[in-house]
Amino acid sequence: MLKNLYFITAFVSVLFVFACQKKDTEASDRGKSTASVQKFNPYPGTVVFEVNDPISDYTAQSPSIVVLPNGNYLISFFYDGGTSVYVSKDKGKTWQRHSRVSPSNFATLFEHRGDLYLMGTSKGGRGDVAIYKSTDQGKTWSFPTDESNGLLFQGMFHTAPVPVVKYNGKIWRAYEEIFDSAESRDFYAFAVCADEDADLLKASSWQRTNSLRFDESWINARRPNWLEGNIVVTPEGKLINFMRLETWPGSGVSYQIQGAASGKLRHEVAAFLDIDAENMTVEFKNEPRNYVHFPGAESKFTIRYDPVSESYWTIANKITTFVNTTGTHDLSTHQRNVLVLMRSTDLVNWEVKQKILKWNEGAKLKTWDTFGFQYVDWQFEGEDIVFASRTSWYGKRYHDANMITFHRIENFRNTSSQEPEDLLKYTQHPKLFDIPATAIKNGSLKFQGLAVTISVGEGIHIGEDGKITLKNQLISNDEIQAMKAYRYIDFKLTHDQSKDFSVETLDFITIANTNAFRIKWLYSTDGVTFHPITNYLLNIESSTEGIKFTPPLYLPVYKALHAVDGDKGVILRCAIVRGNGTGIYMKFDDKLSIGGRVLP
Repeated sequence: MLKNLYFITAFVSVLFVFACQKKDTEASDRGKSTASVQKFNPYPGTVVFEVNDPISDYTAQSPSIVVLPNGNYLISFFYDGGTSVYVSKDKGKTWQRHSRVSPSNFATLFEHRGDLYLMGTSKGGRGDVAIYKSTDQGKTWSFPTDESNGLLFQGMFHTAPVPVVKYNGKIWRAYEEIFDSAESRDFYAFAVCADEDADLLKASSWQRTNSLRFDESWINARRPNWLEGNIVVTPEGKLINFMRLETWPGSGVSYQIQGAASGKLRHEVAAFLDIDAENMTVEFKNEPRNYVHFPGAESKFTIRYDPVSESYWTIANKITTFVNTTGTHDLSTHQRNVLVLMRSTDLVNWEVKQKILKWNEGAKLKTWDTFGFQYVDWQFEGEDIVFASRTSWYGKRYHDANMITFHRIENFRNTSSQEPEDLLKYTQHPKLFDIPATAIKNGSLKFQGLAVTISVGEGIHIGEDGKITLKNQLISNDEIQAMKAYRYIDFKLTHDQSKDFSVETLDFITIANTNAFRIKWLYSTDGVTFHPITNYLLNIESSTEGIKFTPPLYLPVYKALHAVDGDKGVILRCAIVRGNGTGIYMKFDDKLSIGGRVLP
């Protein structure tokens, strides 16, 4: 069972936490551990680090974890151009900042012969292959300066905190490289290695293989791509690079995979390259044996071998609802809301042993949704697995994580099929009021002390049936153009007793006879400056029966909405974007629900 999934002595609303937590900003990290206040907070796991402001702050990325010989845990992660290292001396219950190296990115923490190393790249984005060394358990680190001191290969390299593997007296790690900065995701996979007894800070100690690009002809997809490979020793004693593989089909491509990987489920296909360790070459023959059915293949994963169970283990993001789409906003791969523990004895047949974390399992998530557990790195610790997650919990969006969290899977070799609690219930918010769809027109409404003034822009028409049509054919490809064309609906909220209130969710159902419309929600507390709610235009799908916008838009990330002045109020603006054409319309069906609460 997952230990410390959430430490809650009493459930206090999420909004209260967002409004009342005091932030202790560090000079270099600009964030803090919130583990000490978890009793008020239904975050999953134990919070190692949390950014101060998910909207304007940097995101937390690329966690790596190591268990030291003295029993302490270290977790490293990328933040604000460098790698921060945090330590726990009480088995993960509390965490403190330990050290920092900057610039640095994509670093894997590993221990070798009594010393600690961080191995990744020299900067964010695409940097040189770099390694950092600590002789005092991670308190201080060497800094790469040249090929004699930590700069191993120069170029444009990419990776993630993937395993460092010892094999036949050598240390191995996977990387990718690119050759054109304009094609930053055109990855060529390769591996590097050094003798175990060599000076790992010297470039001359390291060798590398050739690199291989995934050819577009190998799988029918818009741009199939591999990245973030795991070096793994097979049961036969050979070395492979086990790759994350992206297989989105795009427009005009059959959803069924064709080619050497045919018969395998799209979005659940990994690939591996054969490594000739003696001749330092990698090879990919594009044969059926090179493809593996692997749930979670479209997100970063870590594979490790356990000699006790004689099995390979991994923690991966399992997609629970597959969507055949030509768009990018609703790809199945946006579902990083379910983590599973998987096992294999042969690296070919993978079995889901246990679900570890889940939020809103089964939901067709979109690119703007705000909850995710991802980029997990983990280690064996006796009978348990300990892991670090790049977690978005009311973050800017699921991908742009605002936390690094720590978790434990107890007695992992004897896992049960017991389902973890769906964390969705901890993200339910009270309702302020519902606005009937038929009431969305110029006028005022009252809801138990709250006043709502609705103003319809002059660029749109709302009929008695609620259908929204454009009054002109001006171009409006974004919210700025839409507002210049007066294509918006304003909902101004105030309180007639001057009580402050919060605005926490937006929930609605839409009907449209076209896919052409987009909407963009914005808010303003002064009536002049409008701030976007998400960075994305929200797609309105064609449907005459109504499509519920699920999940709703969660707003606690916007601090200005935590405690709105009851007198000044707030304007929620719905900008109508695109939608040009004859005879087309959209409408809100049934009601628009606004979540929040009147504050004491």
